[in-house]
Amino acid sequence: MKLRDIAGELYSIYNPKIAENWDNVELLLGDENCEIKKILVCLDITKEAVEKAVKENVNLIISHHPFIFSDLKRITSETVLGRKILKLIENKIAVYSIHTNADFAINGLNDFIMDKLNLNGKTEILDEADFYDYNYIKNENEKVKGGTARIKILDEEMELEDLISRIKKGLGIEYVRYVGENRKIRKIGLVTGGGSSFIQNVKEHIDVFLTGDLRYHEALDTREEGGILIDVGHYESEYLFADLMEIQLSRFFDGEIIKYFDSPVFKLG
Repeated sequence: MKLRDIAGELYSIYNPKIAENWDNVELLLGDENCEIKKILVCLDITKEAVEKAVKENVNLIISHHPFIFSDLKRITSETVLGRKILKLIENKIAVYSIHTNADFAINGLNDFIMDKLNLNGKTEILDEADFYDYNYIKNENEKVKGGTARIKILDEEMELEDLISRIKKGLGIEYVRYVGENRKIRKIGLVTGGGSSFIQNVKEHIDVFLTGDLRYHEALDTREEGGILIDVGHYESEYLFADLMEIQLSRFFDGEIIKYFDSPVFKLG
């Protein structure tokens, strides 16, 4: 399957126009006319992920986090990023990234992670987007829907402690950090990754907010206000991106899909 055709399908599923303005998504490296027979999907394009792709003769890496964010003035072997880019080019491996557009899309990462918690109730979407956009690759006008935070309104209230247990089991993690006292909750907000910028917008709609990378003063202010925050961890809230992509890619790509899971950045001492 041509890389251009894969990009066209991904454009339909994860429209880049619902990504944050600061983001850097879509095809970041490669020839759109090349043939793709094997894809590696991962959270981050680490040195280990690149080595795995080379070893497995992968043609395309699809990552959640873009490995190119700022303007590059030079690509040399003097930097880690430069060495990774050079190695990818030398081995003719393309790179496509789907970041905040994967988070915000309908049936994207926010929905996927919320479903993993196995909670009964209806889901609402904050800052819902609903518009038509022209897919320049497929030459089609397409309906686009998405939104930022996901809010689960439970059929019945549950204890905060029970929700924490559900999170750890559903995401396969050993611990979370949280702020707030144990009490009954019903409305649960979620943004994967570092979603602290959404706290102010979502707090009036929920009892507890789940995200990663919470900072001290954000947590302190929320505690002072009597709110509840759960810091799942940035890696921990997004590493299942590989599982989501395997599901989506298998619907139109008949080549081999390799899921690569790196280890969390932080270790517990």
